[in-house]
Amino acid sequence: MARIPPIILLALLFVTFLAGAAQAATVTLAWDPNTESDLAGYKLYYGSSPRTQAPYTQTVVINDKAATSWQVTLDPGVYYFALTAFDTAGNESGFSNEVSAQIQEVQPPGKPGKPQLVQ
Repeated sequence: MARIPPIILLALLFVTFLAGAAQAATVTLAWDPNTESDLAGYKLYYGSSPRTQAPYTQTVVINDKAATSWQVTLDPGVYYFALTAFDTAGNESGFSNEVSAQIQEVQPPGKPGKPQLVQ
């Protein structure tokens, strides 16, 4: 069985803030599909350090070979992501290009002005 070729993770990150969630944001990662006939799914790896400095701390197994995007909800900070593909025999490709996203901490509004009496 041929090894699954590395797939390229698009540097397409959408960061949207979730209403009501304390400081959390959703990051959407999108990629070009792998076209191997024995593709079983993908693994999304991420963490707070680039892979060259430390191993990724989180892994999400995506058992949907038709998937071309995935959403992750994260707290404020900088995150690094890479993707692999795996086949029905469990062979895993090399990592895609690494992309990163910075989730900003939302600051509460400042103090309100002095109230005024309306007559």
